[in-house]
Amino acid sequence: MTISKIPIWLDCDPGHDDAIALLLACFHPRFQLLGVSTCYGNSSPKHTSYNARSLLTAMGQILEVPIYDGAQTPWLREGFKYAPDIHGESGLDGTDLLPTPLVGPRTDMSYLDAMELAIREYPNDVTLVSTGALTSVATLFRDRPSLKGAVKYISIMGGAFSGVGNKNFNNSAEFNVWLDPHAADFLLRDPLVKDKCILTPLNLTHKAIMTEQINKLVRGTHHNNLRLLYYQLFEFFKKTYKDVQGFQDGPPLHDPMTLFPLLQFYNADDAEAIGFKFKRLDIGVVTDLEDLDAGKTFVLKEHAVDGEQGTIVGTDINLKVFWEQILHCLDKAERFSTIEEVEESKPLT
Repeated sequence: MTISKIPIWLDCDPGHDDAIALLLACFHPRFQLLGVSTCYGNSSPKHTSYNARSLLTAMGQILEVPIYDGAQTPWLREGFKYAPDIHGESGLDGTDLLPTPLVGPRTDMSYLDAMELAIREYPNDVTLVSTGALTSVATLFRDRPSLKGAVKYISIMGGAFSGVGNKNFNNSAEFNVWLDPHAADFLLRDPLVKDKCILTPLNLTHKAIMTEQINKLVRGTHHNNLRLLYYQLFEFFKKTYKDVQGFQDGPPLHDPMTLFPLLQFYNADDAEAIGFKFKRLDIGVVTDLEDLDAGKTFVLKEHAVDGEQGTIVGTDINLKVFWEQILHCLDKAERFSTIEEVEESKPLT
């Protein structure tokens, strides 16, 4: 079945790569962004809320997209840390071009009420996209279990397998899952939810490297402050990933990858172009916070790829199309940008 627009709700923690996920959610012609909730993760909830609203303001979408404060803390973990070593103290360090948000977060209802309203409006069609800790989405299904059957997919940036990881004592966990392993384990084991989950793990996102050449295409050749904003953000991101995690060719762009499988699953005709390859796996999470592998995802069982059982775990994607679509959305976003144009005499670095 093909629908003209894919209705999505984005729960995010901006975050440099979340900034591209927001760009795609707003400007890709196949997506209808129903709302945004901001959670803790890359930075504090105060910062991630500000960052999301600032980015939507910069893209001229702040009055088009309802935005709410999402989950503020994990279910059980205490004393967790954000990621200033990667994203800076603000969560979006590296540029002074982020505008002051035009509005604050919505307070007419809770994020749970807003998510439910969106799901009820498009029953069995909505995908919840999570690019931060999984607390917001897991809380929705824990507290409102009737919604488990009303969503189409839950697309998650999270998890890591086969020795790939970036968090815990053994570096065997992925950061988003590590932040709230209990919420992640709840989603990935729930019999009514797990088979709707699409997991984009580090094993896949580490293939999407924003090289210097790609970031120059982001910058472009003309004077536009929205492009300059993104260029500066990813110059900062490149440095932190090189210094902290040893990525020499550029930073991996994790979060936007969560949106691309939807282009394929909502329209089978796009399968060849998107090239999303996957396995169907039952997955668990190490939830013992004292364990040296806390937050690690592990395989319980593998199912047939052409079946309907098991979480969809991405293994590959057409990276050429991935980058082309991001640059296309940036081209479109330029026309809506509220940031004043760069003066011809202003340096572009």
